[in-house]
Amino acid sequence: MEKEKMIEKFQCPGCVCGADTKCEAFKLQTRYDGAFFCENHVLGTTIWPSVGSIALGLPKGFNRAGFYPFAENITEKHNRMYISLYKEGNKPNWDKLNVPVWALVKDDFLFVRTFCPRVNVSTVEVIENGSLDMVPNAINVGEFHEEID
Repeated sequence: MEKEKMIEKFQCPGCVCGADTKCEAFKLQTRYDGAFFCENHVLGTTIWPSVGSIALGLPKGFNRAGFYPFAENITEKHNRMYISLYKEGNKPNWDKLNVPVWALVKDDFLFVRTFCPRVNVSTVEVIENGSLDMVPNAINVGEFHEEID
């Protein structure tokens, strides 16, 4: 799948900037490890009052923004989240500082909720054709996915 198509599938739904990568705000960012994402992605859907902002393109358990610690203002703290997309053959460098905690395989994609304890930040990685074998110590969310609200 092309990078733009993955961004449109996982980041664009519900984004306040636009519904596809043809919006004026789209800015492709690529990292050293092969990850890519739209740098200007902003969550536009909120479940109020208890849940907060969610990413409509991600499955339950991986779609809640939580708290974005490096935002400049209070609004951005709750409508931004780290989402890294990887084409098949690329993956994050998980280790003791970037710990894969939850994992789910759905629709030919591996979703991983990673925690970075040193900086108290969580990220969501989406890996095309990834498998649970890539994250042997992560909890398999597939075993209880339907129980997540």
